[in-house]
Parts: sequence; C-alpha cells; structure tokens
Amino acid sequence: MDVDATVNQQTYLWGMAEQVAGVLERRAEPVLTAWDLFHRMRVLFHKAGKEVPPPATLYRIRHALLDGEVLALDRDYTAHYRVVAVPDQPADDVVCLMDRFACISHLSAMQRWGLTDRQPHALMITRPDAGTVRQQLAEIAIREATEIPWKDRPQQPRPGPFRLGNIVHPDHVREHPVRLHVSRRPCSTIRDRNSSFARVTSIGQTFLDMLQTPRLCGGMSHVLEVWEERARRSLDEIIGSVDSCDSVITKCRAGHILEERLGVTDARVVAWKTGAARGGSRRLDPARPYVPKWSDDWMISINA
Repeated sequence: MDVDATVNQQTYLWGMAEQVAGVLERRAEPVLTAWDLFHRMRVLFHKAGKEVPPPATLYRIRHALLDGEVLALDRDYTAHYRVVAVPDQPADDVVCLMDRFACISHLSAMQRWGLTDRQPHALMITRPDAGTVRQQLAEIAIREATEIPWKDRPQQPRPGPFRLGNIVHPDHVREHPVRLHVSRRPCSTIRDRNSSFARVTSIGQTFLDMLQTPRLCGGMSHVLEVWEERARRSLDEIIGSVDSCDSVITKCRAGHILEERLGVTDARVVAWKTGAARGGSRRLDPARPYVPKWSDDWMISINA
C-alpha cells in the first residue's frame, strides 16, 4: 500500500471512530459490551447507506477508539468497554447496562421499594436460566440479521463482538459485591425511578420472590414481618403476581399470609385453595423443619 493510500485509510478510520465516539457519548451510557460496540458500528454504517465493512475494519476502528482514549477496557468487566468521557455509575446501573437480561432483585429490590431497613451485603441480581436466554438471544440474532444486512458476517461466531452470549459477572462491581440468582421463571421488572439505568423487580414480583426464595430476602421471619407491615399497600399487584405463578406451594404460602394473618378477602386468593394438599414438604418456611401445626385451609405446616 502506498503512502497516500495509507494516509487515506487512517483518515477514514479516524473519521469513522469520531462518528462512533459521538454516538457513544450522546447515549451517555458509561459502559457497553463488546457486542454493543460492534453492533453500534454496524448500525452507523447501515444508517449512512454504506455497506458494513469486514470484521477486520471494525476491529481497526475499535483500536482507533482505544488509542484515542475514547474507550478503555472496563476495570470490572475486562472483556468489555468503558466510555471514558461519560461519568461512571454505581454497580446497579453498570450491572444492568452490561447484562440486558439482569435486574435487581430480592433483598436489594426490597430495599429499593422501601420494604426493609436491612442493608444487603451484596447487590442481588436475577436473570433467566440459560435455556431461556439462548432462546431470547436467537430471536435477537434473527432480528439483527434482518435489520442490518452484512455480507461479511462471520459464520457461527463464538459469543463476543459478533454474537451475543451470557455476561459473566465478576464477584465485585465498582467495589460492591454482586450475587447472581438464576431463575427458571420469568421476572416482571421496571426501570428503577431512582437510578439512571438499573432495572428492578416490580413490587408484585418482589413480594412473590420473598415467598419463593426467602433465604435471599432476609429469611422467612423477616419476610413475614414485611408482608404483615407492607402487603396491604400493594394487594392488587401482589395478588396478580402470585396468581400468575405456577407454584402451588407459593400460592398456599401467600394465601395463608393474606387470608389468615392479614384478614384479606379476595376471590382470587380463595381460588388458590384448589391446589392445597397435605404433604411433608408443604411448609411455610422451606428452610426450617416440619412442625405439627397446620393451616387446615392451606394445608401447610406453620413452622415460622
């Protein structure tokens, strides 16, 4: 390649890098995954009516962004990127930006909703199980291939810049411990109103999680305190979330608390009794042993 051609290529790469930098800084997101970076490059070419270049060219643009200190490798998610000009955010925002399937949950969500005074040691996050994520990733890949034609798309690439995969969360993000919970059940989430980018389980989902995994919510004794003090304020959301779940024991726990402890009368709650049945595993607190004290209506051992 002659000198003029080299200069032209460098000018082209820096010009594209500047455009990418502008897009990243306008979005005001402090971090992005490797896939997000290369995807936004491809979107930029596509919107400009240009053919998306081969991966080698995209890599050169990335190197220009790194060399120009527009990007740096993130200090916690070291395979992904930090947008240098955008102010950093706390762990809850960073985690949700990095992992599109994750949300703040359990005791951390309880704190966000003002349901507990306890300070969780770790940031609790939840995302779907691997099978659910694979299905969602396949749908995204199909949509991406349709929306952004790319003749040089790598065939069956490994997860990374050109194929989405599950994010590996470090033990600490922004010096805050992080604990990941994987759920086979879909979660209802909303954008946290007190945060820039974080997602949190809905109020109904948060109460549902207390009954399904009380060990992640301060233990069943604390869960019962929260339900007895706070559940009346969000009855419709709570009943709706419990009603939509497919766990009979969860419905029996919720029914016992709402009907027998809180005195709630609701046809939806009464309907849950059709699944009540005696069994050694039917306990209010799954972490404590059976005791011979029963709810006759809800057929669970009142061991808490």
